[in-house]
Parts: sequence; structure tokens; C-alpha cells
Amino acid sequence: KATVSVLYWFKSQQPFKMPADECDILSDEHAVEQAKEYLRRGNTVAFYEKVASKLLLNKPTNPIAFCIEIVACELSGNDTVNECSAETGSDKDSDDKYMKRHNISDFLDKWILALIKKKVGNTDDMAEADKKRLEFHKAYLSDLNNDSANATSSN
Repeated sequence: KATVSVLYWFKSQQPFKMPADECDILSDEHAVEQAKEYLRRGNTVAFYEKVASKLLLNKPTNPIAFCIEIVACELSGNDTVNECSAETGSDKDSDDKYMKRHNISDFLDKWILALIKKKVGNTDDMAEADKKRLEFHKAYLSDLNNDSANATSSN
């Protein structure tokens, strides 16, 4: 079953295995409750659900670049990636196979946890908060894409 495990965990209260380098973010019940409250504000959960859905629908060969395109579309006011120039992959893979091959759950978990850690856009102005989060997503994904390109070129 393909899920975004951090979001699933927040909704279901099932056990969540946190990456070792992120354990301090949700270290106790109070921190977990604060993170839940933060994620409920604005369109954060809906955004990540949309990203996960579009990843599974399009199965891009480069999920990071595809997510950068999703964020760019959101920032420009286009609601669908199809209106943008994102590269999509083959529909041959099952959702589970695609998720495993590209480590999608791990990628999304780390992205969500990075947002929780930074608490970007933690303000009462939801429109401003959502804009700041989109800017965070753009910067986070660009850094991740650069790190990935550097790792590939050094191999």
C-alpha cells in the first residue's frame, strides 16, 4: 500500500519509524502535537497529498525535478502539472514498484520533516503562510536536486 508515511502516521496514530537523523524533531508527545497542529494549518496536508498523487499518476523518471515543476506550477497559479513542462515516466510500473524504485516514501517523509523542523510560514495569514511554504519547497527541492546531481557527477 503506497502511502506518505508521515502524513499517514499523523492521521492514523499508527507506529512510525522515524529516520535516525530526524528523531529530535518529534521527540515527545508535545512535539508531536505541535507538528500535527502546524501541518493542519493552511494547505500543507492537501499539498503533499497532491504531490503524492501526481507522482503516482505520472511516475516521473526524476521525482525531485518533477516536484520542482509542481511547486513552480503552484507558485505561478497553474493547478495542474500538465499545464507545465514536467517530464513524466512510464505507466508500466505498478504504484508500489515505482514507490520502491524511487524511494518515494522516504523522499516525501524527509521533505515533510524538513518543513516541520523549519516551521516555515507559521503565521495566522494563511495565504502568506502557504506562499512561504511554497518558497521553502522550491528551495528545499532545488538544494536536493543539486545535491543529487553532484552525487551523480562524482560517481
